[in-house]
Amino acid sequence: MRYGSLQLKNNLVAAPLAGISNRAYRVLCKRYGAGLTYVEMLKVESFLHHNRKMMTLKYYREDERPVGIQFAGNNPQWLAEACKMAEDEGYDTVDLNMGCPVPKIGKCGAGSALMAYPEKAGKCFDAMVNAVKIPVTVKIRAGVNENCLNFIEIGRMAQEAGMVAITIHPRTRAQSFKGVADHSRTGELKAAVDIPVIASGDVKEPEDAVKILRETGCDGVMLGRGVWGRPWLFREIDELRRYGRVITPTPDATERLGVLRDHFALLLEGFDARHACQVVRRYATWYVRDIPGSAQYRARMTQVESREEFHEVLDEITDHYESIVGVPEHEIIGRRAPALAVTF
Repeated sequence: MRYGSLQLKNNLVAAPLAGISNRAYRVLCKRYGAGLTYVEMLKVESFLHHNRKMMTLKYYREDERPVGIQFAGNNPQWLAEACKMAEDEGYDTVDLNMGCPVPKIGKCGAGSALMAYPEKAGKCFDAMVNAVKIPVTVKIRAGVNENCLNFIEIGRMAQEAGMVAITIHPRTRAQSFKGVADHSRTGELKAAVDIPVIASGDVKEPEDAVKILRETGCDGVMLGRGVWGRPWLFREIDELRRYGRVITPTPDATERLGVLRDHFALLLEGFDARHACQVVRRYATWYVRDIPGSAQYRARMTQVESREEFHEVLDEITDHYESIVGVPEHEIIGRRAPALAVTF
């Protein structure tokens, strides 16, 4: 798939997620088949201030390419300046977020709140595209609410401004993440524009992605929450699309815990141990959630304070899982993990 001048190895994109899309997360997404990753969504004014925290958030390495950056904002001048900075800092593509429904972004008139102001959005599109040579894209929602479904209008404006692709999450701003993503709207947008359309929303299984691609005719899929603790979903989608079935076996719990260990090691490359522990607390529960009898371990994992404690708890979870391998499911149901000594 092409984003203007940028050739991607496939049509699977890892969504830019605030608080999630750090380097460790991006590396794992790439390892399992993502064609494009982004640093986490950034407020444009924060990016321009260039403080120490921002240096950490936007950090990437050459081995991640292609890598993009996404801004939330509604000031054309600021967005243009941010795009220039992003281009100078080596990002391969830049995206405007018009899809985030989170109130703290919306109260600033950014994210999906910008869907309510097409004229202002158009000025942002023009400013960003005219500021740089790298590909510029936009992520949108279906509209503000069911009475204001303006995704086709916004999509055509983006195309006319010179944006090279559009990602659509086909819920409205009012829906946030409730209900279902109506991908018939994705198909409508694809029919209305000539540039690539990327589908986002409710991709939880490989079959979901393949069905959306087939039924809407869209060009690619952006994955967000569906790959939390499951980065191999990229690989499974690619295999199902290419071969009609998933070739590589889905990782069992032992393998998943190994990926969690890798995830933590990658976090330690970018953060000090204490910060890495704070970050891994969120990720750990995703990897562990399906292991029977692991509730106590999940609780401990959300409170680890050191790398030693992290590995201690992870080793105990691994031992617990291996102790129940081969035990009939009806015997596992309701079985509690052994009592753990709490050390914090």
